[in-house]
Amino acid sequence: MSWIGEVDTKRWIFRLKMERQEILRFISRLLTCLLAILALTDTANALLPDYIKVCKKSDPKSNQCILNSIQELRPKLLKGIPELNVPSLEPLNIPEIKFSSGPQAAKFDATLSNIVVRGPGSFIIRELRADLKNNVFDFNLLLPQLFFEGDYKLDVKILLLPIRGAGKIHGNFTEYTAEVHMPGNKIKRDGEEYLELEKMQMKIKVGKTQIRLSNLFDGDPILGEATNRILNENSKIFIEEISPVLEDTLANLFTAIANRITLTFTYKELFPEN
Repeated sequence: MSWIGEVDTKRWIFRLKMERQEILRFISRLLTCLLAILALTDTANALLPDYIKVCKKSDPKSNQCILNSIQELRPKLLKGIPELNVPSLEPLNIPEIKFSSGPQAAKFDATLSNIVVRGPGSFIIRELRADLKNNVFDFNLLLPQLFFEGDYKLDVKILLLPIRGAGKIHGNFTEYTAEVHMPGNKIKRDGEEYLELEKMQMKIKVGKTQIRLSNLFDGDPILGEATNRILNENSKIFIEEISPVLEDTLANLFTAIANRITLTFTYKELFPEN
């Protein structure tokens, strides 16, 4: 073989090696891209945490599915979900409630402050009707027990008996129910659709009520005990005054928590078609 042919052969071998390296580099880049795509896909699928259960719009039992999802989510709501910026359901703080009503012969003037409510996290949804076409949710809510405590200042006349005092108030509400209506609207953000819920409309139905006021009549045990008994026998007056504030406070709390979830994930993620 002439030296020219030998040089050509060496060039061909060198060129073949270079092309082989280019092919290997291309395959390596392709595999890298595929792995990146798979990683992105896994990340996208992982955006919806496992404690949020998806309910398909086409599911004929979507009402039960949503109800089950809420019940499974309840333990998380009780403690709060920091990654979604969702506060804990308890304790519920109400800074102040003021009442002033009734004629002079049966007046009811009171101020409650620094109120701490426990028990909202034990809520149970007994019936749910979801209209996913119009994004309207109606349900019956049971609040098995609500405990509250705070400070009171009272000037009340019940059965012509004047009751005045200031001190601590403790209350226990059991078996309270509420009919709830919550409409929602689809909104667009960054090209994606999200569900934004309007403030829920809540009407509480009274169950059993126990109230205890301390330091009535400057702490007189006999008058205090008798007055607490009279107050509990006529607790309907108290409940009629406190219910609108309790309804509004609970409605604001539940609506805010629901929107923290529905505005974090897209509508398709929460309610896929199939």
